[in-house]
Amino acid sequence: MGLIKAAVGAIGSTLGDQWEDYINCESMDNNTLVVKKTTKSGQISSKSRIQVNPGQVAIIFDSGKILDATAEEGIYSFDSSSSPTLFAGQFGDVFKEAVQRFTYNGTPAKEQAIYYINVKEIFDNKFGSSSPIPYDDPEYHDIRIKYHGQYTFKISNPLVFFQNVVGNVTDVYTKDTLMEQADAEFLTCIAGAIGKCASDGIKYSYLTNEQQRIADYMNDALDEKWRDLRGMEVVSVALDTPVPDEKSQERIETFADSKFYSKQENAAGRMVAATATAMESAASNENGAASGFMGLGMMNMAAGNMMGGTSPIAYTKPSEEATPVATSQANEVHCANCGAVVTGKFCANCGTKVEEKKEETEAPQLKKCPKCGTEAASAEAKFCGNCGEALE
Repeated sequence: MGLIKAAVGAIGSTLGDQWEDYINCESMDNNTLVVKKTTKSGQISSKSRIQVNPGQVAIIFDSGKILDATAEEGIYSFDSSSSPTLFAGQFGDVFKEAVQRFTYNGTPAKEQAIYYINVKEIFDNKFGSSSPIPYDDPEYHDIRIKYHGQYTFKISNPLVFFQNVVGNVTDVYTKDTLMEQADAEFLTCIAGAIGKCASDGIKYSYLTNEQQRIADYMNDALDEKWRDLRGMEVVSVALDTPVPDEKSQERIETFADSKFYSKQENAAGRMVAATATAMESAASNENGAASGFMGLGMMNMAAGNMMGGTSPIAYTKPSEEATPVATSQANEVHCANCGAVVTGKFCANCGTKVEEKKEETEAPQLKKCPKCGTEAASAEAKFCGNCGEALE
């Protein structure tokens, strides 16, 4: 018993006139997962024609057993005398392995029916955490976040999905019937997937850039429950920007401020702005501007201590090119009276005027003895060393 593709030229507006039974499932919307079709007689005759549309899989059942299946769009005739043909399309391996052993005991005896299964990507599946969950952020560490988003899934194994999820559907099986249980399982696993992102060193605010990573984590976590047991798998996860709870937000802001103002130029800028605001407030102080400015002075003193003794108003960013000027002790001028170091024209210690040093460019002229003409031994000599005559 197998399906045989009908000639392309046979497809037209007179299908119902040409064939005894014409079985077709209109386009299945995002909420419709399975549709059951039967003939008036309850039997699929060899004169019946079956149409399969894009994104559909058609499975022919007879008394709980699969007679044939196809995942290729087109028009088919059913031949009860032929062997199953299995136009499997993208599900070739799935069909060849499962059709031979697949039976479903829930269908009535001697009933033949065609089940159309929607294998398109199913969108608009919302999820969200009901309360904040812990997130070990690599920068802010133990914070708590709430998250929301949407995910898509598809039926990756139609036979397993039909056997283990749908059952003997009377007419239509919708997504609404499935999602209460599926969403609960999804939420349980996505908490673990987001936790793995934290272990990988991803900041909470960057989670929206890791959609595919999260989807892969989800499929690994849901592998046994969804892929193996239900024939489903997650295609994509769209995560909105996570929102920290109030306590975590305060912690993040405090941490960010501390990091920003750890740079001295940023801290100075902040203090200048605060000082300007304080001066405006001091001027309008109810106890008088003097009291206000006194408090302002104390504030600046405290700020200067915090900044290594530099007033925030006087602070300038250190220049990389500036070099300290060294003062040489050899050039220091000392007071002739008290010996203190003098920087001006008068000694700051005793008030003595400092004589300017005259550079001696030539050797001093030595005196000569008026009696014998001998040159004095030095400029300070008062008597001739040769004859003892007094030098003028």
